[in-house]
Amino acid sequence: MNRYNKLYIWISITVLFIIGFYNLYGNYTLQRDIISIRNGIKRLHQYNKINNITINQWKYNPFIERRIPIVAVSSDGEGVVGSLTVKLMPGNNNVLINTNPFLETDIQYSANKAVAVAKLKSNYNFNKDFILDFKAGNAQLIGGESAGAAITIATIAALQNKHLKNDSVITGTINMDGTIGRVGGILEKAKAVADSGYKYFLVPKGQSRITYYEKVVTKEPIGFGLEILNTRYIPKTIDLKEVAKNEWGLNVVEVSSIDEALKYFIE
Repeated sequence: MNRYNKLYIWISITVLFIIGFYNLYGNYTLQRDIISIRNGIKRLHQYNKINNITINQWKYNPFIERRIPIVAVSSDGEGVVGSLTVKLMPGNNNVLINTNPFLETDIQYSANKAVAVAKLKSNYNFNKDFILDFKAGNAQLIGGESAGAAITIATIAALQNKHLKNDSVITGTINMDGTIGRVGGILEKAKAVADSGYKYFLVPKGQSRITYYEKVVTKEPIGFGLEILNTRYIPKTIDLKEVAKNEWGLNVVEVSSIDEALKYFIE
């Protein structure tokens, strides 16, 4: 065997070795990628099963939204019923607010807190943006944190792909542990909710009994046809459950946590 034949055989063996190595490494890498993809699909199926989300819904409907009624008190002291729409879209976990009327900064803080609570309640682990769209009838400015509970419920419904009932309204702040905090304007809000035809009005624990002060003016004669007017304020208590049921046909329900409230909203 001459020198050229030996060189040819050596080169051939080297090439075959290199081809075999790359085939072996390539198959290993491919198998590893396949296993990774399968595990990812398995996790997605588990999440979808828990939250009642089908593959077709994620594939063909990446934008999910849910609408819930909200109630506020206008600048002239009247109750106003509006709506909040929570929209989910692919993104980076931003909470974006689209509003007409304008919002005060405290409701922006409340919205971020409500979305955070909803994520915890839903075992959320996807990258979505949360678009909050407020509509509040004749109100020119929305302020306060009283929509916190409603934002939380609507966001949970969107994340879990659950439908919302249409016969209930809630007012209350939201705390990070899921409890619902006190708000103002309960009586005005209840009247607006009743006038809008809803069946249930959920209020924070302890706020179905409302204390107000009634103005009483008495006259005290001092002679010569003169009188002194004495003014005092007497505390009065209203049982809102009784008044709302008897006069408006509205059921007022106290709730202390978002878990208690969900059964009135989630189908």
